[in-house]
Amino acid sequence: MFKKYSIWIGLPAFNEEKAIKKVLESLIKLEKKIKTNIRVIIYNDGSSDKTVNNAKIYRNKINLKIIDNKINKGLGEAIYSLILYFKKKSKINDKLILMDCDNTHDTNDILKMEKKANNKKNLLIIASRYQKGSKVKNVPFLRLLLSYLAFLVLNILYKTKGIKDFTSGYRFYDKFAINNFFRKIEKKYVPKQGFEMQLEIILKLRKSNVNFYEIPINLDYKKKPTDSKMKIFKTILSYLKIFFTKN
Repeated sequence: MFKKYSIWIGLPAFNEEKAIKKVLESLIKLEKKIKTNIRVIIYNDGSSDKTVNNAKIYRNKINLKIIDNKINKGLGEAIYSLILYFKKKSKINDKLILMDCDNTHDTNDILKMEKKANNKKNLLIIASRYQKGSKVKNVPFLRLLLSYLAFLVLNILYKTKGIKDFTSGYRFYDKFAINNFFRKIEKKYVPKQGFEMQLEIILKLRKSNVNFYEIPINLDYKKKPTDSKMKIFKTILSYLKIFFTKN
């Protein structure tokens, strides 16, 4: 018996023609386990490869919507567009999961997120690298170093009950949390351009009564068929800009 809500999977995609097939196949298998309707939203961020064509192959196998943006605008715009689409199209009890489209995130972690939610409302659950039981493998040294430095700095500056990993992009939101985010932004809000959008969302939600939780993540960069899209030094500068502009 299927549950009375849908789980929406938001996938920001930029030149992921190889990974997109593996991610969608994994989600198809997950839908059979989770006994909940899964709706997939792919935001194509100006890919120049076969990402969109390879995704379309799966339209008859899973509920799939493709937002095909022809110009690359960055991860922040992709995340914002996905949560905005969810806000407009979903029902009040639906859930949104944002995850990377590069096959590094284990879709079975969604089962742990749903168990953690356990009918709670107004929540954000983060798949965290800093929870007991997390498995993080084959991450490039500079990426690992940046993540750890961010962990140290952000937990000092923005210590928040329930959160250790402020930058993980693997997240579970309910509709109440998404609505709270949009209540906290200005009418002419411009989303952050890159990876710092993950922190931006948390900083907005800290100002509301959203409940934060974490589950241990399974993260393996060996499963990633393409090079990382993160520009390390640009990302550092973007975080620094937030530090000096936020209270």
